This record gives sequence, structure tokens and C-alpha cells, in this order.
Amino acid sequence: VQDRISQEVLNELRQTFESHTLPLYGMMSYHFGFTEESNTNYAVHHAVSFLTLLDIFEDAWENALPVAAALELVNGFCLIHDDIESGQPQRDGRDALWWIWGPAQAINAGDGMHALARMTALKMIGQGYSPETSYEAINILDKAGLKACEGRFRDLEMQERLDVSPESYDAMATDRTGSLISASLVMAGLLAGKHQKELELLEECGRHIGLANHISADIEQLWGTNTENNLEFLNKKKLFPVVLAMQSAGPSEKRQLGDVYFKRVLEKDDLDKVLNTIESLGVKQMSLDRIKNLINSAEQCLESAGLSKGEVRQLMAVTCSEMG
Repeated sequence: VQDRISQEVLNELRQTFESHTLPLYGMMSYHFGFTEESNTNYAVHHAVSFLTLLDIFEDAWENALPVAAALELVNGFCLIHDDIESGQPQRDGRDALWWIWGPAQAINAGDGMHALARMTALKMIGQGYSPETSYEAINILDKAGLKACEGRFRDLEMQERLDVSPESYDAMATDRTGSLISASLVMAGLLAGKHQKELELLEECGRHIGLANHISADIEQLWGTNTENNLEFLNKKKLFPVVLAMQSAGPSEKRQLGDVYFKRVLEKDDLDKVLNTIESLGVKQMSLDRIKNLINSAEQCLESAGLSKGEVRQLMAVTCSEMG
């Protein structure tokens, strides 16, 4: 069912862009892989999580396709801005939007996606949902988009600092990565008529998964095999294993890390220096253990919300699909 869901969401997005003729919407189509030169299988993780849970709740997920498309439009808005912010020239193995059209027009496309998301979500009223339910769904989506921006603000603010606590990291990563995951699960619960306690459990589950996904991506930045994908490190982002290392390091290790992170510009060779400093502190295993605990907590939330163990496995396979 996930393959069918993915194709239906992509069709909904494609139709949204094709209903406009201004080249701005061609840029949006390019981001999602709909143009000939960008032909790709775009992964609509948030939409699939949302509709999979709606299917588990035995609700007609086809009626909620506008909401699923809106989720992906907000995520697209975030990703386009991420690429500009980090100077990432490629996304998913092809040129990023800003690399082709320039930062100014890419910002236009990203902001346009955000506005288009709200307009797309409003179509749910014509799919049988009440105005009250539709308003609440859009409110959840707007709050998630704002939280994602707040997380990115914290992330950028931390770049020039070494005194980042694990608690500060958690707040940043949960908002940055977990907000849209939480929104996808909570909106599924809302449309399926679940009670407030169940919605709160779904929100907590999404936050756990988001934090786990973010830590997993940080581990990949430091120990991954793709050496061309270390921009987060080179941009001085405070990766979770480094945050842990600064908490447990002695004066000598802290000085070595400071020598790297207080440089004006980091180079690829600096990664080896950081790894040599932190690997003896056991922070990689500590990070992996944290991911495991977060996933266990997320699964417990889902079970408490009424999902069977099989349904939990089905949903977790989708929501954690970006993790290595």
C-alpha cells in the first residue's frame, strides 16, 4: 500500500503544479522530480507516514491526499531553504534548485510552496471533512512549519559555539526534524477522530522519531562512507557525538576540538582531527544507544495510542526509512 500511497501523493503534487503556467511552478516541479531533466523517484516520507497511519486507523486515506500533499510542500519549503543555507549544490544526486536558478529565485520557490501548502490543505473541505477539522489540521501544519524554522534558528545559532548542552541539542533537533513527523501522525489521528490523549501520544512519538533521525544523520556526517556529504560538519553544525564529547572530554580534548571549531573555515582534513579526538570517548556507541532508546520510546507511544505490535512495525518502517 505504501507504493500506491506514494504515487497518489506525487500525482496530487504534479496536478497542483500543472494547474499554473508561471515558470515559478516549473521550478517547484523540478524540486519534486517532475520535469524531464530531473526525472527521479522523489521520496514523500511525511505524506506516506500520514496516510499509512490513517490507513491503520481504517480511515479512507484517499480523501486526505490534499493534506498529504500539503505536508510535502511544507517539507519542500524547508529543504529548499536548507540547501541555500548550507551551500549544498546537490540534492538527491542532482543539482539543487538554487544551484540552477540562483538563491533569490529558489527562495521565491520555497516561499511559494509554503503558501501553496495552505491552499492545498484547504481542499480537504471538499473531501468531506468539516471546516472545524480542516481548520485544526491547517493549524497543526502551520505550527509544525514554525517549529521547523525555530529548530533551524537554534541550529544556526549553535554553529559558532562549543558550549552546547545535550538538552539544547535535543530541543533544536526535535523541532528541526521532529516537528513535521509529529504533524503527520497527529493529523492522521485528528482526521480519524482520535481523542486528545491519543493525539498527545502521537505527537510525542513523532518527536522521538525526529530526534532519532537527526542523531542518525549526524553519525553519518562523521562516520559515513560518502565523503562528499560532510557539509553539515564543514558548516560547523554541532553534531550529537561532538556535543557528547564536549561534555565528557578532558581539558586536552576540549582544546583540540576548540582548535578545529574556532577556525574561520573548516576543511575536510579537520574531520580526521575531530574523529581522532572523540573516538576514544565512546560517543559513537553512546549516540547509537540513544537512537535505540528513542525508537523504543516511540514504539511505546504508538502501543499506548492503541496500535498493535504489527501496526507499530508497519508505521515505524515508514517513519524511520531515512535512518541508516
